[in-house]
Amino acid sequence: MFNRNFWGLICLLGLTWSLIQAKAETSASGKGGPFISLHGTPVSEFDANLKGSPLVLGGSGVGLASRNFKLGGSGGAGFLWNPSQNIEFGMGYGGILGEYTLTNWLNIRLIIGGGGYAIAKITDETQSSRTVEKLASGGFFLFLPSINADIPINNVVKLSLGLGYFLPNVSKLQSVVFTLALNIGKS
Repeated sequence: MFNRNFWGLICLLGLTWSLIQAKAETSASGKGGPFISLHGTPVSEFDANLKGSPLVLGGSGVGLASRNFKLGGSGGAGFLWNPSQNIEFGMGYGGILGEYTLTNWLNIRLIIGGGGYAIAKITDETQSSRTVEKLASGGFFLFLPSINADIPINNVVKLSLGLGYFLPNVSKLQSVVFTLALNIGKS
């Protein structure tokens, strides 16, 4: 499996290429910024006694590749929202991002990349030690399609609301994703 440095390099190359192409256009534009995503599928898929849903914080950026198409990169790291006390969870991913503009306020996106995750149940804990039972861990290949609506705050800043599907090759992580993003730049 490819490590995160490989995916980081691929994202950097994709973003660099899209920015170079954008400079060649007379109406060059680009945008990017932070996002937060809440996954709809809880970790109880791994163990019925556990609760919490993955929450991912990350960032994305795109540059103009053609009139309606932008290319860039995106990535994030996740933890659990409202977890049970006896759980350890971590997840991270990154990939190439393609965005197609449908209207000036609506676009579709696709992230193709990879990442990794780990989930463990804490079975015993004292002040000096912790015993965990590893439930699952590993790498994954990812497709993340979404549809996003942009709400302009001013001529450079937009608030973006998105609905997508997190589709890694680990079925217990597959989930509907609700995203809130801040996009800064011209699009």
